[in-house]
Amino acid sequence: MKELNRRAFLTLSGAAVVALSLAGCGGGPSVPPAPAAPTQKELDLLKALNQMLEDYWKDQGYPEKIRTLSYNQDASDFARHFVSPCVKADKAEVEMTPEQIAAFEKEMTERLQTLRNKYGSDVAMREGVMGCRYVLGDPRFNEMKLTIPYELSGENFKDTFLKMVNGMNIETRDLGIYCPTVAGTDYIVIAHLTDMRQ
Repeated sequence: MKELNRRAFLTLSGAAVVALSLAGCGGGPSVPPAPAAPTQKELDLLKALNQMLEDYWKDQGYPEKIRTLSYNQDASDFARHFVSPCVKADKAEVEMTPEQIAAFEKEMTERLQTLRNKYGSDVAMREGVMGCRYVLGDPRFNEMKLTIPYELSGENFKDTFLKMVNGMNIETRDLGIYCPTVAGTDYIVIAHLTDMRQ
C-alpha cells in the first residue's frame, strides 16, 4: 500500500512539474498586453481641440457644424506605432535604411488596412499622421520626423488645429492622439479616423 502511495505521489509530482514548466515556457495561451490608456497630456489636448472646434464653427457662423471629437484607441495605437522609430531612438528625426523603410512600410500598411477593414472604408484613415512627415507609399515623404511640439494655446496650436480641421471630413468623429516625449521635448501626433460602418 505504501508503494502505491509513493508511485501515485511521484506521478502527480511529475505532472505538476511538467505543467509548471509549460506555463513558464509559454506552453499555455498567451494574453496580449492591454492597450495603453490615454495620458493626461493626451486628454488635455483633446479637450483643447474640442474647445477650439466649437469656437471655430461659432466664429464661422455655422454652429450646427459643432461636434465633439472622441479619443479612439485604435487610431491612437496606429499613431503610436507610426512614430515609434523616433520614440525608440529618442530622436525627433530618424534616418532609416532602405531595409528599415521596407519593414516599416509593410507593418504600417498592414495596420492601416486592418483599421480600414474594421471601420468600413479606405477613407477611414489616411496614409500618414499629423505631426510626422512620413507618408506611407510615397518615397517623396519618407522622412521620419516629428514636427509639432506640444502646446495647448498660441499661434502654433492654432495652426495645428487648422491643419487638423482641413484634414478631416464631415464624418470624422474620432481622433487618435499620441503625445510622446522625445529628447526632452513633448510632441503632438494625431491620426484622423472616420467610422464608415453602418
